[in-house]
Amino acid sequence: MSPIPISINIIRRADQQIVGASLRDGVRPEELTEVEHHWKPERVKIRHELIHHGIPPAHWPQSLHWNWLNKVPDLLLLEASGFIVEHQDAPQGVMLTKTASYVARLDRGKPLVYIDYLESAPWNWNIPELGQSGQFRGIGSALLYVAIMQSKQEEFHGRVGLHALPQAESFYLDVCRMTTFGPDPHKQNLLYFELSQAEAEAHLREGGMR
Repeated sequence: MSPIPISINIIRRADQQIVGASLRDGVRPEELTEVEHHWKPERVKIRHELIHHGIPPAHWPQSLHWNWLNKVPDLLLLEASGFIVEHQDAPQGVMLTKTASYVARLDRGKPLVYIDYLESAPWNWNIPELGQSGQFRGIGSALLYVAIMQSKQEEFHGRVGLHALPQAESFYLDVCRMTTFGPDPHKQNLLYFELSQAEAEAHLREGGMR
């Protein structure tokens, strides 16, 4: 059994320095309320700036409309787990995983950890149209690392799967080196990705730093 780490590293964009962050697992519904309390004002601010600068909605961050309060019913499922990355007394990233909704395609029919939702805090988003590069990066990689560790803990051998928003496809394909199985008509035609056991081991060796 592989324990889920309680501390992980992320990268401060201003000087590209690695900084330590804490990981909160076993997230409860009230903690998602806390996340949305922190993030909603920033979402509203970004939306107003996008409108003010005349940026067409097709170029807006694709998770701008998310609300973590709406994901509480998913968190309450027995198969679900929630994780929050914290730094500077603020949630920098959130992930919700499930362990029964999907089975692997690479290792046909075997169990995996499915990443249902993963999001970085709005102040970490890279939005070139607004001249915003974000405060911290590496949060997605860190949370994928956590999902791999959960998969190892569940004795799923590092198998992880997810559906990616279009703006995140290159990250999962080129940075995380996941395998894509093409659009899934049952999931809004989002591309479905899986991490092979070999790539999972590579992520573990790197400590989630990509």
